[in-house]
Amino acid sequence: MTERPDAPLNPMQQAVLDALARPAGWAPLPGSVVEEIRARVTEGLAPLAGTFTPEEPLFVTKGALGHVHACEAHYLAQLGRFAWTVENARGTVVHKAIELAIHWRGPIEPAEVVDEAIARLSDEEGHGPSDFLEQLRPADRAQLRSYAVDRFTKFDECFPPLKAAWRPVTESSARVELHGGAVRLSTRVDLTLGAPGGKVIIDLKSGRIHPQHREDLRFYALVDALRSGQAPRLLATYSLDAARADVEAVTEGVLQAAARRLVDGALAMGELRGETREARRTAGPPCRWCPIAGECAEGAAYLAGPADD
Repeated sequence: MTERPDAPLNPMQQAVLDALARPAGWAPLPGSVVEEIRARVTEGLAPLAGTFTPEEPLFVTKGALGHVHACEAHYLAQLGRFAWTVENARGTVVHKAIELAIHWRGPIEPAEVVDEAIARLSDEEGHGPSDFLEQLRPADRAQLRSYAVDRFTKFDECFPPLKAAWRPVTESSARVELHGGAVRLSTRVDLTLGAPGGKVIIDLKSGRIHPQHREDLRFYALVDALRSGQAPRLLATYSLDAARADVEAVTEGVLQAAARRLVDGALAMGELRGETREARRTAGPPCRWCPIAGECAEGAAYLAGPADD
């Protein structure tokens, strides 16, 4: 978003500033805390060093952790099955539009910025959804554009103009390699503000805020801390529909919880990928889009039951 210093903030924008503001007396976590957690993670993941190699590493992402903790059978079933759809491409278009808007000069017209975002993504041959966007039918492209304009407009209305001094970065990627590269932790964050040691990590959501979103952000915080040696300050999940932020301060306990979840999930991935045990099946909302739902008794029973929220 371009800076508009003379324009007063609306109540939604002021609420964002209030939620993300640095509290009086705040102090960063000591570097010793990060180093202790690094040692704990490195030790916990040591069994994987004999199974994976730098040439064929175990990639651990937010999505992989979420899948393996929700249902191990679903985690295995979705490996290598990703395909672009209108539903998953629309978030990429919105994030690209936000990235462009941060550096946009002149008035912001949501439809114009979204069109430019789609054009830029279409031109990135061999990367992202370029091929998918090029092959979209006119009706599907119109549906994608309509959704992206709606979500980007909400962001423009809800967020205060992002000042250059805040160091805003969209689609920020980070990687941490452990055990010589045999295990690689990888993240891509929607929006970050600030510098290492006081960074605010923000995940933008189009729907309602779910408890799982906090787990995702804690993984982001852990990777950022291990990469930089400095813990971020704050985590925030922001719902564009509700214009509400769910925030959590990054404490030693938050990083410890993320480290335990990472080690447990990565070890489970290693066992499942190495076929040393059978995958556990846990019915739940992921059954709705699981590729093996039709042959899973637990999933079939869940889908046949009463609808949940």
